[in-house]
Amino acid sequence: MPTSTPILPGSLLSWWPWSLLLITTAAAAQTSAAGPAGAAPPSPLPYTSALSAYQAYTDEQVQPWREANERVGRIGGWRTYAKEAARGTSAPQAPVANPHAGQHQHAQP
Repeated sequence: MPTSTPILPGSLLSWWPWSLLLITTAAAAQTSAAGPAGAAPPSPLPYTSALSAYQAYTDEQVQPWREANERVGRIGGWRTYAKEAARGTSAPQAPVANPHAGQHQHAQP
């Protein structure tokens, strides 16, 4: 029976081909990502900060309550606001079934 020396996974002879393959693949990927020779570099992406339109909170002038009540009276009172709210919905909403119904039923011993 012929005896052969096994190549151990940690030995130099077993990992060098894989490392060479990895290095050449990485180098090829970097050169192909750069594009063809003589191509123009990509234009930079525009940047707009999400905070550029931020406005700090400022206190608003509060209207005296008597003036507010008189204004509501001139408009037509709470009934006018109720009519405006009713115009937004054409039919009454159906009640939503309880999604948690039956969850707390315990078995009787």
